[in-house]
Amino acid sequence: MPPPAQITLSGVIHPCKPLFTGIGDVAVHPGAGKTPFIDAAVFDGKAWRALDLQGFGFGAGGRVFANAKEIGSLMRQIAQNIRSCQGSPVYYDYPYGSSRRKYLFRGVTFSTFL
Repeated sequence: MPPPAQITLSGVIHPCKPLFTGIGDVAVHPGAGKTPFIDAAVFDGKAWRALDLQGFGFGAGGRVFANAKEIGSLMRQIAQNIRSCQGSPVYYDYPYGSSRRKYLFRGVTFSTFL
């Protein structure tokens, strides 16, 4: 069964991928393989899926850390930006220039302001 095309962010942020979680919960954690960047995943009800951080203001360069002391503050900044989007939809699609699908945040819709 394919992942849902759209899910709603719950506003709950975890520092790892916990076993028991809700749909729309996000895990913000250091990247795999000791890479020097922060990564994120969102739970879609069945599995953890990659969450693209570009829409939250953290492109490839904005989520890189130089040493271990920077990890905590960067993770808190990213978590705060994601938490501020609680209730917003994310869409399972291809980020620009990528061949791998992720959940994407496209920003606030116009109807939010009406």
